[in-house]
Amino acid sequence: MTTPQHATAPPAPAREPAPSFRYSAAPDRLAPFVTRPAYREAGSGRAAAPPGTGGTYSLAALGAWFTWPGLSTDLFPAAPWAGLERVRHAPPRPRGHARPDELRDRLEAAVERAIGDREHVAVATSGGLDSAALLAVTARVCRRTGRRLLAVTMDIADDRGRRPKVVVDRLLDFLGLSCPHLRVDLAPRRWPEPDWSAHGPRFDGFPRLHRGMAELAAGAGAQIVLHGSGADQLLEAPGYLSARLLAAGSFGDLAAYLRDASLGGGPPARELLAALAGRLGRRASSGLYWSTAWPRRLREHGSALLAEDVLERACGWEDDYRAEAARVAAEAGVTWAEALMMHRTFPYDVVVPATELPEAAPFYDPVFAEYAFHLPLTARYSGAYDNEYLRRKRLVADLLPDGVGAVLPPYRQRGSQSYARYWRLARVEPVLAVERGLLRPDWRSRCRDTFEVATASAVELWLRGAEQRGATA
Repeated sequence: MTTPQHATAPPAPAREPAPSFRYSAAPDRLAPFVTRPAYREAGSGRAAAPPGTGGTYSLAALGAWFTWPGLSTDLFPAAPWAGLERVRHAPPRPRGHARPDELRDRLEAAVERAIGDREHVAVATSGGLDSAALLAVTARVCRRTGRRLLAVTMDIADDRGRRPKVVVDRLLDFLGLSCPHLRVDLAPRRWPEPDWSAHGPRFDGFPRLHRGMAELAAGAGAQIVLHGSGADQLLEAPGYLSARLLAAGSFGDLAAYLRDASLGGGPPARELLAALAGRLGRRASSGLYWSTAWPRRLREHGSALLAEDVLERACGWEDDYRAEAARVAAEAGVTWAEALMMHRTFPYDVVVPATELPEAAPFYDPVFAEYAFHLPLTARYSGAYDNEYLRRKRLVADLLPDGVGAVLPPYRQRGSQSYARYWRLARVEPVLAVERGLLRPDWRSRCRDTFEVATASAVELWLRGAEQRGATA
């Protein structure tokens, strides 16, 4: 049978637009530091919000979760809804004008803003420096205002076998606190999945245990949970400080800093490159910075789990992300140390609450975050502490009493083995993600690491929740 000459073939389905990453000009100085997601309509730029029910989700946008920024940072990469864009305001240049001696008072004020009029406060404690500092500051607020305090811990062993609950019990004795301390049962199936969020798949590392922490805290009467997220990004010393420490005449700090930088080999050469880069033009300096400071971001391009068409557009989003970060830094004329501060802090998000119990991260309070971002870069490092971790996190360590180095682990806690074990037990088979054309059918054989398994599970749970609410691809 032949087709008549005048007949026309049915139109091909429209190709879904690729998501993009663009910074908007900040309307005020606090706008870049607001973590509450905001959206606009693609094309018109009008303010918009995710649909409560129904709506159309974007497979291309969900592909951004499988790029390097999505897999390795606390980030809702792109609005998961077709026709919506995430509004992100361009970061400022770190100016170094904030006063370090105001740090404790500023953080106490942020804690009070987070608590509001609530009378019973829980602090999520990990046995690490950031949550220890938050616990100490929150305890001061609670003593002064007559509030009740609770500590709650996911007792996830770090890669050296250290258990957080043991460390936190010792910390409570060190701080002279007698508040209750609850331990989350580590069996993932003991707890339900966290509540679904219209903002996109969750990026917390242990979501069911997060749910357990919130349920334990609520069961004990807590009205809010506080987290220590943000201290690393805002208060830790960046790299490339040698020239600044030398110019400031801080020779003791400089010697300690160079010794710390030499651990693992290579970094001292990068310090020298950073010092020489100031003599280059902005374009040459920016290119050298990216290949030196973020080599992984240049090597990795999307995930092999993605279907071919989705992968192409996810890589386009990743290119936009890197180009925008480079553009903003180059236009500001920043040094390499300032660029590191900008790129490790922005863009950032906070994990949404796991239940109806409110949760907050006082370090990411916009007023405090804006202050902390503009602290002098050299004030973030001190050679006076006994170990490299405390030296690089001098501002956080200063929030705790002298001698805390003998109580807390002398290193940044990593829980890669516990993380892998959790996802072996809690993994969700991404049936919908494969059926809808987001992931390849042979996704499992293409997995490189647990981060990809966790992301595939999170995206699958989000798709199920979205379709249960009437959404379509």
